[in-house]
Amino acid sequence: MVEEIATVTSSEKDGVWLTSTPVTSCNACNVSSDCGTGVVAKTLTPKKLHFFVPTTLNLIPGEQVKIGVNEDSLLKAALMVYLLPLVLMLFFSLSASLMSLSEGWIILLTILGGALGFFIAKCYGKHQEQQTKIVILEVLPTVGIQLQAV
Repeated sequence: MVEEIATVTSSEKDGVWLTSTPVTSCNACNVSSDCGTGVVAKTLTPKKLHFFVPTTLNLIPGEQVKIGVNEDSLLKAALMVYLLPLVLMLFFSLSASLMSLSEGWIILLTILGGALGFFIAKCYGKHQEQQTKIVILEVLPTVGIQLQAV
């Protein structure tokens, strides 16, 4: 199970709305502000993710929870996004080469294969998003400080 910390933003009768800020390995190091790769990672990383998790727990906005997602669904999604476009690009380019098409057609069909792979991955992602179950593993303790009147 892949775990992440999320914050409750609002509560409904059948669940809660959570936000989390994804942390990439590039954003986590001490020199990421001076590193070119860190600057690019901060630019391309979404700022906050907002999603609904069904639960019977009575949570209030501001509480932090540890959520979990099954590794299988993440692995399948990664394979679809990274491997499928590459395989389709290779298949289309090799097929065009075997048909003795000109170089322009080979390039065009290779691009078409990659685009088709990304389109299929996007459709699969929408389908998989509805089936992926995010579960609340635990409610994290909060530190409350109360000031007493003197």
